[in-house]
Amino acid sequence: MFLFWLRKARMRPAKEDAPCRAKQAIDLVSAIKELHTLSSQELSKLIRDADNDTIQWTTSTGSSNQIDVEALARNFVIHLIAKLLSSKRDEELFRYLLGGIRLLHSLCDLAPRNNKLEQILLDDLKISEQMLDLIFYLITVLASFKKESQLALVHSALLACSLYLLTAFISSQWNELALVLLAHPKVDIFLPVAFAAVHVDIQFLQVRLSQFTDTGMRSNLAEVNRLCQHCEASLQFLQSLCQQRFFRERLVKNKELCGEGGILLLAHDIMKLPFCEESYLMAVVSRLKSKVLSILLHLCEVESVSFLDVAASTTAGLTLAKSTIFQVLELLKTMFRGDLNGLAAFSDKTYPRGLLQLNAMRLTDILSDDSNFRSYITMNFTEVLTTIFLLPHAEFLSSWCSSESRLSEEDATLDYDSLAAAGWVLGVLTSSDVPESTFNACRVSRTSYAFQRTSLLVKVVANLTCFIPDLCKEEKDLFLNTFLQCLQKEIPNLPYGVSNDAGAEKAAVISQNLRSLLVHAESLIPGFLNQDDVQLFRVFISQLDPLITPESNIDKTEEGNAGNQGSPNPHGNENKGVSDNSVVEELNQVFHESEGDGQNIETNGLDSNGMASEEKQLRKRKRNIMNHMQVTMIEQALQNEPDMQRKAASIQIWADKLSLHGSEISASQLKNWLNNRKAKLARAAAKDARVASGGEKQGGGSGTDPVSDTPESPDEFFDQAPSGSGGQGQGSQHNRNLEAQYVMHTDGESGVGVGVGVHQASGTGNWGGNNLDHDEQQQNPR
Repeated sequence: MFLFWLRKARMRPAKEDAPCRAKQAIDLVSAIKELHTLSSQELSKLIRDADNDTIQWTTSTGSSNQIDVEALARNFVIHLIAKLLSSKRDEELFRYLLGGIRLLHSLCDLAPRNNKLEQILLDDLKISEQMLDLIFYLITVLASFKKESQLALVHSALLACSLYLLTAFISSQWNELALVLLAHPKVDIFLPVAFAAVHVDIQFLQVRLSQFTDTGMRSNLAEVNRLCQHCEASLQFLQSLCQQRFFRERLVKNKELCGEGGILLLAHDIMKLPFCEESYLMAVVSRLKSKVLSILLHLCEVESVSFLDVAASTTAGLTLAKSTIFQVLELLKTMFRGDLNGLAAFSDKTYPRGLLQLNAMRLTDILSDDSNFRSYITMNFTEVLTTIFLLPHAEFLSSWCSSESRLSEEDATLDYDSLAAAGWVLGVLTSSDVPESTFNACRVSRTSYAFQRTSLLVKVVANLTCFIPDLCKEEKDLFLNTFLQCLQKEIPNLPYGVSNDAGAEKAAVISQNLRSLLVHAESLIPGFLNQDDVQLFRVFISQLDPLITPESNIDKTEEGNAGNQGSPNPHGNENKGVSDNSVVEELNQVFHESEGDGQNIETNGLDSNGMASEEKQLRKRKRNIMNHMQVTMIEQALQNEPDMQRKAASIQIWADKLSLHGSEISASQLKNWLNNRKAKLARAAAKDARVASGGEKQGGGSGTDPVSDTPESPDEFFDQAPSGSGGQGQGSQHNRNLEAQYVMHTDGESGVGVGVGVHQASGTGNWGGNNLDHDEQQQNPR
């Protein structure tokens, strides 16, 4: 069925039929006005009871009416197109079209159980082309609608129901629907108008929410709730399409959406929506912001074209981007203060709010690592960072260095019922007839949430510390100096000394907080952080600490927490203090040299192998789509479902699960990962066969770990050669006698993965330079 649709989409649209005859048009108008009020069950019974395929019903005035099922199905869509072309675009037309779309939803639902409807609505090429033309043209009209907001409810319902009609007659699988849309010759028209139409509804919502919060107009709460529901459904539709890699790649190349700011305008206005104390409105606004941030994150993942480069390519675009980013940073500032936690706290019912804080922090992480926006993030987010690090030590530990967050977030997908939504707006159904909004919700475990949140904080600091001379010479020490300027508001006279006891106490607190976070960050390697992130964070501390507490030495803290340190010294010199200025200069040289061809890299005494290893880590940082926990989870799942790459439903389920434990993973990304893994397994098996037959010398690698060279494989997160061991080959020798497997630790109550480790199945040997048998004997003396 999907391939049939794909072939149809690629064909040129057929010419539209001439308008229906007057009598037939009258019959269709009557049929639409009467039949759209029926439920799917009532309409199904009418069709089953039809004599000679002629539906008969009693009208609202008591008279009898009838229409042939085939005539209805064949002329329905072209009739709606004709009405849209010829009628005045007012509330009467929109309500009539909404009734027609509602009836189309019912007929499409019944089509798989009725041969005649299926042949016409789902299999007939001509009717299918008309359906796509109707939806594309209707959304174009809705995108250009600039009338008063009293039509907001019918406008938003018409948009949402039209978008979801695509899933009713093409495919409910988002990857299949995306392919059909991309194959359509009018797709580049559809993309910008779809985002623009959603933007119109968001502007309507902005007005209604402002009236609700400013004037206390609570009499229309039900209407505001329904408007929110339609807006969320439409935005969710676009978000689901953006989760498909090939769709978002096409999106980024659309000049109107990305080059001229169409998407950023939508994001900007959504981020400006006010929060309300009413629990449902509070939650839906939070979910809207979370979903639009998710769309931006997906676009930033596109590798063929940089979304951020395109967005910043013009002065107007850069200004809009910065304005949108400012809204994101203001949101984070509010959330870090805890100002949103008290809202709706006394409600007797709570609703999922989406991954708002995590998505905002993920986007800030990406922006702080982008040359277009790093300085803007520095100037507008550093004060927030100083506020965090100035928290009282006990509060800081519970908020940022704990294995269990006091708060968590719950991602949620709205189950949008087009029939019920349209029926309520048209007055066919009452509030009691329409069930409350339901969601497919996935709560992130408190442990995973705490670790993700902390790791993102460390990454932002690491990104802002990173200095790349070839790209941003003017940014040298910009973050450090800005951080000091923000501290001066609380601790005067920095960096020339602390003027009083209160200032000294604050300086001590910030130093203590940074060191505690460093220790905690090292415990998050490799599950949530990479070595280079933690090393850059260490560089920042080594630069800042002498300026606020000149007598301090980070080495003392590290010595006191030696048992918690999990990262080897990248310099190969274990006796050299990390606060030594020469080490800082060497680290800057290693981390910040660009990778251009033919460039001379000065090592400043660093071992060339160590420097190459560090650079390799930096390059890997850009390629990893999954962290260690996510890889471990999917590897364990593959033990029970080795052919997962062939099952679209399983891939989607696991993509959703994995996204709760790190970066968001789309189904297409996971499928590509599975296919790459399978290919590498096959190559490794072939290599082992050649080795066994004597056709290849051993020594360049055993070939026993077929996925060790994939960016997402577990092995890359463990240092197989300890510092100064002489290279990876020696590290492999250390692990030769150890049979082990990666295991995931789960929360006892929820069953959600919270950590990963290595389980020794049998044998003896070392792991990462540690003698496991010796360690066990020390811990468990007999």
